Amino acid sequence: MSIFERLSLVAFTLKSDIVSIPLRLFGGEVRREITRAAEPEPEIIVDLLTGTGSMVLLYANRFPEARIVTVDRDPRILRFASRRVESATGKRIETLAADARDITMPAGSADLVNISYGLHELKRMDRSMVLGEACRLLAPEGQLLVADYREVKGIGRRFVMRLYFYFSEPCWVRELFFGGLVRQVADAGFEIVKVRRDLPLTQLIEARKSSEPPCKGAGRLRLV
Repeated sequence: MSIFERLSLVAFTLKSDIVSIPLRLFGGEVRREITRAAEPEPEIIVDLLTGTGSMVLLYANRFPEARIVTVDRDPRILRFASRRVESATGKRIETLAADARDITMPAGSADLVNISYGLHELKRMDRSMVLGEACRLLAPEGQLLVADYREVKGIGRRFVMRLYFYFSEPCWVRELFFGGLVRQVADAGFEIVKVRRDLPLTQLIEARKSSEPPCKGAGRLRLV
């Protein structure tokens, strides 16, 4: 790995840690709550927009027998996540360096698809495409777990979070608030099972792949 690649990895990791600061301050157990929502026992778990692998580590601990596939565009980050999981759990995970909008995995091959704190980085159309791919990847009645930021209550917290979003996150992050992300998940062809907004700073959407209507988004918007 060249010095520039190492610097890039350090920058990405620091960014990931910065993103985690609000969760660490206000809700250290949030990620564990996300994994608890997974229905046992998924045989194949696909984690989209993996980043440095914080969620994958928890899934590897809870489901040691499951096949876990991580998907991110940056192979260096995936190698980092893979080493992190193997060092902590002894489990080897699979990595796929790919655009989450267009993945070369067979349709219906996953029991659980997880997307945690990645969709807010994407514009609306890209979010729709990623959710469309998640739907395509899932087997019938497969489970989707989506966790991301939510609107907060209270003048003080709202002010702090607005400052945080202004300096650290894309301007479209607010599109996910007040039901925006839930509607996008439903529009992608999922049946919403449960929406939790009791977790600190986080909305957790539990959804299931439904047969009617069929998956939307990815089929019409394949990358070329």
